[in-house]
Amino acid sequence: MKLTAIISLMALTLLGVTGTALAQQQYPASPQEKPSPRPAPRPTPAGAPAFGLDKKSCPCDILGTWKAQISKTEARLYEFNAEGVVKVLEVSDNAKPSEVATAKYDFVVEPLPMEPAAAAPKAPAKEISFTATGKNRIFGRTNATMKIISWDDSSINCEIPGVAGTVRWTRVDPDRYFIILVARQNEFYDTSGSAFPMVVKLAGGVPTVVAVGTYSDHGKAAFGTVPPDTYKDYLREARGDSEVILRLELNSQQYERAAKVVQEWQRRVREGALLYRSPDSNASLNNLLLVKAVTETLNLCQNDFDLYKLDYSYPGDWITDNYSPEFVPFFFFKELKRRNEARHIEYSKFQTLVPLPNLASR
Repeated sequence: MKLTAIISLMALTLLGVTGTALAQQQYPASPQEKPSPRPAPRPTPAGAPAFGLDKKSCPCDILGTWKAQISKTEARLYEFNAEGVVKVLEVSDNAKPSEVATAKYDFVVEPLPMEPAAAAPKAPAKEISFTATGKNRIFGRTNATMKIISWDDSSINCEIPGVAGTVRWTRVDPDRYFIILVARQNEFYDTSGSAFPMVVKLAGGVPTVVAVGTYSDHGKAAFGTVPPDTYKDYLREARGDSEVILRLELNSQQYERAAKVVQEWQRRVREGALLYRSPDSNASLNNLLLVKAVTETLNLCQNDFDLYKLDYSYPGDWITDNYSPEFVPFFFFKELKRRNEARHIEYSKFQTLVPLPNLASR
């Protein structure tokens, strides 16, 4: 591996230990997968994401439909749209939901309380102010403010005027979402291979796929939006040890974050704005940054998956310590599959969940 390959990515000072034995113990290296030497650290290029950054905070996204269970047989649905309007629907037993109110809403962010300098920063309190329209009432009032105490991708805990204690709302979504991580070895001249994420949305029985990364273009490595004929070849079971396929089901917010990363890299390719280009640097680093960014979005709001941290910090990150960038995604996905085997969707089950003949792409 070129010295500039790892050097340009490192934001942390690397330890002077190799760790070859650890990597070989888990995945024996072939002659083509020799560990690379550890170069001295060097600043990250301008515009390139740095490894080892602190975890971002979980966004509080109210858009969509939320359910508040009033009793065993009664619930309320709150449908928030992007135009600042919320509809309230009443649900009783198996009856069709009926609209009972509409209101305008707006986020209000409270100032942060004063904290000692050494204390960890707190997330701003979230409040939503409501103004009922027409003769409607929301929470029995014309104007009301609801405070959001805590939240994650799937639920919020809030304080509602006139209601004792906290109330839990859960997100309602009729669609289903998936991410598929695929990688190969021994496909290109250097024995590396295709490696890319696919994000899948299943809506109305039609799955839509978005994929970007390193793929084979007539036997040569290419980086960009993966053509449908190429990614469809991975909608099956893995073929032997030289291939890894990991399928995971996501919630809507995990999907949106992952899809945003994929679309960002598609844009970079279209606009010629890739961070690394041959021959000045190792272009495989683009794909390494892509797969790192996509997977890091999954646990942003809740710890659903057992993730491996790519940060070039030994001994925790033994994969980048031992393999060149073009090989890292394969071993990274393989490790993720090992850690999340219980969440992996086997091909036969995936076929029943996602009707592949109805496959669409964008």
